[in-house]
Amino acid sequence: MIQDSRKAIIELLLLALYLDDRLSLAEDEVLTSALDSLGWDSPQPREICVLNAFGLAREAASCAIRTEAFLAERTGVIKQAGDSATALTLLSKVLAADGLTSSEERFLSKIEQSLF
Repeated sequence: MIQDSRKAIIELLLLALYLDDRLSLAEDEVLTSALDSLGWDSPQPREICVLNAFGLAREAASCAIRTEAFLAERTGVIKQAGDSATALTLLSKVLAADGLTSSEERFLSKIEQSLF
């Protein structure tokens, strides 16, 4: 997996949490596991990327047009790197950790359509 794909997956994971109808401890634990499974290959610590990704996700979640552009850009990077299955699996695990809401199902469906 290339580093740009890792970053894009992290950004989508955090956007998913921002768009979530509810946040839970279960999702937090699965998110931590997902982040660990991605690995990290950068001189910059992963935590810096996560902090930056929170800001980007928060901004993207503020408006539907920004959300769509954010999704298109990140899924494009992931798809080009050949990491679509990994991204969808991690997103599904994190969002399903406390049961899927209808908005989470719509989000996953949109991601899947963009990735495949």
